[in-house]
Amino acid sequence: MSERLPEPSRAGEHPGDGGDTLVARARSGDAEALGALFVAHATATRRLLRSVLGPGDEIDDVAQEVFVQVHRSIGRFRGESGFSTWLHRLTVNTAVSHLRSRARRRARLEAAPPLTPPASPDPGPDDRAGAREMLRRLYGILDRLPVKRRVAFTLFELEGLTLEKLSVVLGVSVATAKSRVFFARREVIARAAADPCLAALIEEIET
Repeated sequence: MSERLPEPSRAGEHPGDGGDTLVARARSGDAEALGALFVAHATATRRLLRSVLGPGDEIDDVAQEVFVQVHRSIGRFRGESGFSTWLHRLTVNTAVSHLRSRARRRARLEAAPPLTPPASPDPGPDDRAGAREMLRRLYGILDRLPVKRRVAFTLFELEGLTLEKLSVVLGVSVATAKSRVFFARREVIARAAADPCLAALIEEIET
């Protein structure tokens, strides 16, 4: 793949031009403007991908694919919504494609074994280790959800999107977005109920 993902800008740094100007230049084929535009959104894009896909070493590869899709599609951006919303939607669609490819690969292998309980109910004194274990188990549950519900759940519960913004990003009605979140929450809570490691998560979701 010839295009390389630009490094994210450091805190406090912004492209020299305004966002609208960069978008206009990028749409006209200005590669420098396109790179600057993506750098400005790279950190948020990676964070969104990490929410949808879960922890792992594939985030940069999928972010690279998002950049390629932006490069291919920027000419079709018409500004009906803001650029960040358009990029949000493109990022989610790329993540969904990756999830479906992952599911197909998994289906060709042996059925995934159930989550193995930890050797000790206490993952250790390190709170960060406990958080990582909880996250691993949560995404073990999310891996078993239908992709559309999984994406709705992660964007609403982990990214904090409102139902209105969620409906725009997913390209569905607010009622459909709300339905996907509802059924995803119900399934996550049901699957997590038997896992003491996820007790705090269930309490947070139910509040």
